[in-house]
Parts: sequence; structure tokens; C-alpha cells
Amino acid sequence: MIDNLTNPTLARETNIVEKQEAIPLAEERDLWAAFKSGNNSAFILIYERFFDSLYSYGLRINSDEDLIKDAIHDIFLDLKKNSSSLGDTDSIKFYLFKCLKRRIFREVKNWANLRENLDMRQSFEITFSHEQTLIDKQIDREKTEEINAAIRTLSPRKREAIYYVFYEGMSYQQVSELMELSDAKSARDLVYKGLKCLRDTLGFLPAFILPFH
Repeated sequence: MIDNLTNPTLARETNIVEKQEAIPLAEERDLWAAFKSGNNSAFILIYERFFDSLYSYGLRINSDEDLIKDAIHDIFLDLKKNSSSLGDTDSIKFYLFKCLKRRIFREVKNWANLRENLDMRQSFEITFSHEQTLIDKQIDREKTEEINAAIRTLSPRKREAIYYVFYEGMSYQQVSELMELSDAKSARDLVYKGLKCLRDTLGFLPAFILPFH
């Protein structure tokens, strides 16, 4: 298949988040172990489970669809080639996100005509989707636009940190590694500052932020 290819209120509110359905930890470990042992079905399952998330994530870093598809393709080819020598992981998605971010940076640096995009943190995008919040009757399209406008006022770093925590359900430690911060506390502080900015701008903080596709 691959060949075809802080504030107590804020602290409470950061826990009110709708997360994607997670793969049980034990299952992730078993799936990764099976892949590393050469199980092709495990490799295909990893590809099928995580391609969409990787593609969506990649486009938030760089809008070139061909670049993102090629980067994902290369990542899985490398994984397949080096499966027996890979380390263990408790989160396949986190592992793949790290691989993809590094790959995109490397590819963009090799494109002389894209030098203005070398600091890709300046273009990280997230969007709040009204269609995915219809269960909350208080969130109408006008309110959705207001929320998105507020999100766009955040710095790219704050948007990126909020995306990892609220859209991808990652831990602060994982965020700190992906963003090359000093520690988990730095990641937590960055998220809290972003939430405070949203609250100050909107006068409220959405109870949850759902993934946008």
C-alpha cells in the first residue's frame, strides 16, 4: 500500500477537552512490536491508522500538499527499511509526528526557492470547526468565526502548543519534545498563556476544541 502512495480556572478548563478515540497503550506497544518484528500487516495497519492524522498535521506546518505526501511516503519507506533497529514507543502517533516534522524541515531547507519558509513555526495553523460542534447548541456559525478570529491572533507557537494538547491529546512532555522546549512545564505555560489570550479576546473560553479536518 505504501508503495502507491497559573490560573485555577484555566487549569480546570484545560482538562475539559474532547479527544479523538485513543488506541489503548498496550495495543500500541503490541502493534509497534509486531511491526518491528517484520509483521507486514502491522505495518499496513499503522499506515492506515495514522496517515490522515499525519497529513492533516503536515499541512498545518507547510501548505504544499505534494511536499507533505512525499514526506509521509518517505517516512514509511524508512520505517519499513529500518524496522528491526527502531526503538520502542508508547505512542506511535507521537513518534510519527516527530519524524514528519523533522522530515518537512529538512525538505524545505533543501528547496532554495522556499527560503522564506525556513522558520515553519511562523505558519502553524489550527481551525475550530462549527460542523463538529453541532451537539453544542450554543456554538453557532457566527460564534465559530469569532473563535477562529481569536485563534488567529495567537502567536504560531501558542497555536502549535494548543493544537498538540487539545487536537491531538498529547502530554505536555510530548509537546515539549516536539517543540524543542526545555521541559513539560514550559509547554504547560505556553498552553496556559494561549488559553488566557483566547479568554481575554473572547470573554470566554470554549469548553472543548475539536479536531478540524
